[in-house]
Amino acid sequence: MAGEPDTNNSTTDIITVLTRVGIVLYAAWALWLFQVMYRVTQVAGGVSAGLWEQRIETLAFLGFLPNLSALALPAIAAAVATWMAGPTQQLELAILLRLIRWTANALIAVAILSVVVPVFGTSGGLDDVGTVAFRLSGAVGAFAISTLCLAAGRTAPGG
Repeated sequence: MAGEPDTNNSTTDIITVLTRVGIVLYAAWALWLFQVMYRVTQVAGGVSAGLWEQRIETLAFLGFLPNLSALALPAIAAAVATWMAGPTQQLELAILLRLIRWTANALIAVAILSVVVPVFGTSGGLDDVGTVAFRLSGAVGAFAISTLCLAAGRTAPGG
């Protein structure tokens, strides 16, 4: 009817905007990743820890719970867009959703590895309970992001 908004077109516009926002936010996270990786390559071994322990400590910064919000935002945008799109999901949205999920899975591995260093490394062992809990919270947060992307991906075509 005349005067009624075209809800199908506005839904498509929202899906497109959410997809673009997700891509841009993920690109911003990837640029931050390059900065962290540069810092990892610049680390030198110290008196209390070897080179690889120091590198893992620096890399662990990626999996800290406060830093996961930079990955959670594109995950939420991609998941909402996927649920809204349903069977009409575009390829770039499917790629974004899977890329975020794989990144979150990699961050789970980094977070678990960063827990192993204080527990079995030369720094403090199990006395670093706060450090271990903080790093495990990052693994749990990354698992939540991965679960969100997996659940959204299952509703998409080819999911």
